[in-house]
Amino acid sequence: MRNIPKNLNDAVGRTVLAEDNISAAPVAGLMAAFGYEDPAPRPGDTLPPLWHGLFCTAKLPPARLGPDGLAKDEGLLPAAAAYPNKLFGGARFDFRHPLRIGDTMRKESEVMSFALKEGRTGPFIVVLIEHRISNDGGVAVVEQNDIIYRAAAGAAKPSSGGAEKKAAGSPMEPVWSRTITPDPVLMFRHSAVTFNSHRIHYDRTYVREKGYPGLLVQGTLIARMMLEMVAAELPEFAIGAFSFRSGRPVYDNGDFMIGAAPVADGTQIDLWALDHDGNIGMTAQANA
Repeated sequence: MRNIPKNLNDAVGRTVLAEDNISAAPVAGLMAAFGYEDPAPRPGDTLPPLWHGLFCTAKLPPARLGPDGLAKDEGLLPAAAAYPNKLFGGARFDFRHPLRIGDTMRKESEVMSFALKEGRTGPFIVVLIEHRISNDGGVAVVEQNDIIYRAAAGAAKPSSGGAEKKAAGSPMEPVWSRTITPDPVLMFRHSAVTFNSHRIHYDRTYVREKGYPGLLVQGTLIARMMLEMVAAELPEFAIGAFSFRSGRPVYDNGDFMIGAAPVADGTQIDLWALDHDGNIGMTAQANA
C-alpha cells in the first residue's frame, strides 16, 4: 500500500476561517428551486437544517480551479498529484441552536485526519474535515465531512451492469416517499445557489467525455430534499442531528426516489435514496 503524500499529512490541523451574512436572497433561491411559491424569507426567519451550506462558500477565480471546476487548493485541502479525483463521501451534522436570516455567520474549518484505504479500484485517501458554524450565540452547527481522494485509475465510473456489485431495493418499506425528477433547472439552481462549480453536476459535455451516463446529482441536494420531505410530513420533528452516506452515484438519466421511515420511539427517522434502477444511492438518518 502506498503512503499518504507528505503535503496532505502536513495539512492536518490546518484551519481556515470565513465569515458571511445570512441574507435572504440565497434562501429565496433555494426555496424557489424546491418549488416554493413566491418565497419571501425575512430577517429573523430560522434557517432550515443544512441550509447553512449556502453561506461561507469559497469564491475562487478561474485561475485557481482545476479542469473539473473544483479548487486546485482552496486554502484548506491541498491537491495531491497522485490522487487527482475528489469525491464527497458523507457528512454528519450536530445542530445546537438556530441560525437566522440576518445573523453574521462564522465558519471555522479544520483538517482533522487523513487515512489511506484500499478499495476494489486501488488505494484511496479519506480526509476528515470539521466545520464549526457560529453566530452571536456561539457554535450553532458542527459539521464533519468525509472527502475521498482517488487516483486517476480509480476514478468513479458508471455502472456497466457487469461485475459491479449492486445494492438494490429499499432497506425497508417507506412510510413517506417522493419521486424526484433531476431536471436541468433544479440541477443548475442548486449548483448556482451553493456556488458549486464541479462540472460533473452541470456540464453534459464534460461527463460524456469522462464516460459517465449523466450528470451526477449532488449528495447535498438529495440530503436537503430528504429533510424537506421530513419537514412536510412531520413538521413537529425537531432535528438535532443528521448524517448521510453516499454510495452508488445517482445520475440525472432517470427519476430517483427518496424514502423515509420513522422508528417506533419517534426519536429517529431513517432515510434513503434509490436511483432509477432501484439501487441504493444514499442512506441517511435524522435524530431528534
